[in-house]
Amino acid sequence: MDIAKQFELRIAQAGWFKPDQTAVIAVSAGVDSMVLLTLMQQLPVKLKPKLLVAHVNHQLRQQSQVEESFLTDYCRQHHIQLEKTHWPVAAHPQRGVEAAARRFRYAFFTQIMQQYHASALLTAHHADDQAETVLMKLIRGGQLSQLQGILPEQPFEGGRLIRPLLGFSKQQIRAYAHDQQLTWYEDETNQADDVLRNRIRHQVMPVLKRENPAFLDHIQEYTAQLTANLQLADERTAELLQQIRLDDQSYSVTRWRGLTAVQQRAVLRAIFRGAHLPVTAAYLEETIQLLNNAAKPTAILNLAHAKVFEKVYDRFSIKSVLKVPQNHKPVDRIVVISNQWVPLSRGLRARLIPASTTIKTDLLHMALDLQPGELPVSIRQARPNDRLKLVNGGHKTVQRILIDHKVPQPLRSHQLVAVTAKGEVLWLIGLQRSARDFTEPNYELVLKQSD
Repeated sequence: MDIAKQFELRIAQAGWFKPDQTAVIAVSAGVDSMVLLTLMQQLPVKLKPKLLVAHVNHQLRQQSQVEESFLTDYCRQHHIQLEKTHWPVAAHPQRGVEAAARRFRYAFFTQIMQQYHASALLTAHHADDQAETVLMKLIRGGQLSQLQGILPEQPFEGGRLIRPLLGFSKQQIRAYAHDQQLTWYEDETNQADDVLRNRIRHQVMPVLKRENPAFLDHIQEYTAQLTANLQLADERTAELLQQIRLDDQSYSVTRWRGLTAVQQRAVLRAIFRGAHLPVTAAYLEETIQLLNNAAKPTAILNLAHAKVFEKVYDRFSIKSVLKVPQNHKPVDRIVVISNQWVPLSRGLRARLIPASTTIKTDLLHMALDLQPGELPVSIRQARPNDRLKLVNGGHKTVQRILIDHKVPQPLRSHQLVAVTAKGEVLWLIGLQRSARDFTEPNYELVLKQSD
């Protein structure tokens, strides 16, 4: 069966397209993308979507303008919608050009997909690209999931990113291009061995193919098996996460300890990924040691991206924290001015307003009956020996309240209190209010998260 028939069968089995949908094809004018475009054009009407070609002139080679002109003429002659753009020379970095070019390219593809409400973006990655990618991952190391290499399809900007040529070798693609007498352009930079992929392509791949002509097929089989096994593992991990979950953001230490060592690592990896954090061996080891350390019922580990791993007795979670500039010293005393928002630490703002007819009593509001001599009210850092009145007439120190509320030791120095001009503590903010007697509220202290 020739490549065109195999391609049509693959498209039909996958069910990727419908005639009323739009598919964006990334075309560089190289042999791979020109073959992809031609094969898509030749699909039967019932399998073929509306085609739109997206081309990026990276302005890295003199030949780029020739390629752009050729593609413009080609699309005009074949009545195909063409969208193209230039990567400004001024935006070219001194280092990492390949990665920067890819970011620019895919940002453009995203824009085109959104503009035309396209259901899919098609790229011309093939079996040799897949093998090169897997070998690069093996050389560089990383997570097992990376050995899946290039996926045949994956979500992309509300649609799908599809690689229909992934099952075909470079040799098959070139043979088809010659048979069909297609026009394409070679990128001379692909011949230089100054990047790892090119060295693998020119020096390693030929040797492996000579050792076993079925090498590319075996790579495809292994990546398919790995993808299936990882999917099964993800499904099982999701079940285990539900077993140890306490609420939307936290998990049980005791239930986690009841898992096998393999399961413990799997759920921690999933939690880190869910928090958009890198899953490093160091993070995993530190987290596992902390969760298994009964001598530390409360503790915090600093993570990347202004996040922390927090353990509080039988509960653990990953939370975002407010970044504090270096050498920042918290202001000990801030006067809250009536009807004006005053910034506090932890991303909060506060103001004191006349009491309304309907006073809220949630964690961000406190009703007050204040005498003139008790104004102004201030917000400052809590001190361990600060005391709040209790309902029974006694008092309790801030230190004792923080212990009762199981506030982790590293967070205790960051608590705030509201105090009167006479120094009476009205509120350990977010935790406990003073049981002051009042006949009728005349003020309301309001807190708000900064926008």
